[in-house]
Amino acid sequence: MDILAKILGSSTPFDLLLAHLRKTMECVNLTKPLLDAATSDNMEEVRRIADRVFKLEHEADGIKNQIRDHLPKSMLMSVSRADFLAYLREQDGLADKVEDLAAMLSMQGFRLPAQWSNGTFRNDLLKLADYAVTTAQQASALMIRFGELRRKGFSGEVIEQLREEAMAIGRSEWQVDKQQYKLVQALLTLDDPDWPFASTYILLEIVRALGRLADHAEGMGDYIRLMIAD
Repeated sequence: MDILAKILGSSTPFDLLLAHLRKTMECVNLTKPLLDAATSDNMEEVRRIADRVFKLEHEADGIKNQIRDHLPKSMLMSVSRADFLAYLREQDGLADKVEDLAAMLSMQGFRLPAQWSNGTFRNDLLKLADYAVTTAQQASALMIRFGELRRKGFSGEVIEQLREEAMAIGRSEWQVDKQQYKLVQALLTLDDPDWPFASTYILLEIVRALGRLADHAEGMGDYIRLMIAD
């Protein structure tokens, strides 16, 4: 049993962090179904999924607040308290970005330009979502592994493996950046006098939210690397 559990008689900060991660990843895994429904003009399904996202994000916030309210001082923790809290902010950012997406996609005015009816932009948007979700899943898998290994101690070889996995998250985030740039470029060069600027703004914010999702995943990897070194 973890020494904190013995002392506190309750879940350790890492136990709660992993519970928060599970709730957060439930949100993340709704990203692609949400976008698929929105770009297929299935607003009933969008609202159903969005309601689920809002509920999960609220539950994740509850766990986050529990962690912050009961986090012990650094002398009782195996990692830096500052690094732990910084990591938590990045992890919580995943659920926040999916919540932002759900709010934007559930707006009645969401649509794609008529000139993109061949599906190219839709496919590129779904590809961006796939890249972003994959990056978040990599970060989640790394945190789960780190949580398991930290109880046993780290050998030099294991530390290098974890660092390489964290670096792989950064490479995935770069793939997201490239796809995000492609979509932003398409939106900013859109030539349609009847297309409202507000719709362009919403699409840009959706693309940006997907990019930020991957940014938070990369941040998770960065802070795991710092906690490995603690």
